[in-house]
Amino acid sequence: MKYNISGAILAGGKSSRMGINKAFLDVKGKRIIDRIIDLFSALFTEIIIVTENSHNFKEFRNAHIVEDIYKLQGPLGGIYTGLKESFTENVFFTACDMPFLHIGLISRLCVVADSGLYDCVIPCSSRGIEPLCGIYNKNILELLYASIVSKDLAVKSCLSKCRCKYLETSLEESISFYNINTKEDLEKIKNINIDVRE
Repeated sequence: MKYNISGAILAGGKSSRMGINKAFLDVKGKRIIDRIIDLFSALFTEIIIVTENSHNFKEFRNAHIVEDIYKLQGPLGGIYTGLKESFTENVFFTACDMPFLHIGLISRLCVVADSGLYDCVIPCSSRGIEPLCGIYNKNILELLYASIVSKDLAVKSCLSKCRCKYLETSLEESISFYNINTKEDLEKIKNINIDVRE
């Protein structure tokens, strides 16, 4: 089922610890960004890639490639840009280094977002809220802009100021939040058998 929601990939990080753009890391024979786009194609009406340099992603012709409106503002700046440029009111955001997004979890988030009752729908895991795997509505654009202007760039701080629904996740769904920051993280998953289907 496709939702009237956009899916946005935050791909603007420097990836200094990896030495290359993490979106293009190979995980089990497939680049992370290809994994995410394949999943988004099944779920969303629009795919957005938010980046500091659109030239790096010109091969993705089926995606809406947008450059950060405000540079060097971290994930919050990327969320602002993605929402500003999206064709839909709601946008699901993920970081470009999360290869194991669980389709069942994303579907649950979409159903709640479709109710129109909340500005954001964010999953929670055993380590707390997971703001880089959630849905944001255009209603918070002014709040995001104010956060950028005041240099309050913590996404969690922004969430505390809006109507946010937090969804508890199952152990299976929590694999969505595994992100790759180092070569050691990449090495750890080589022998893991992961099923992220619903």
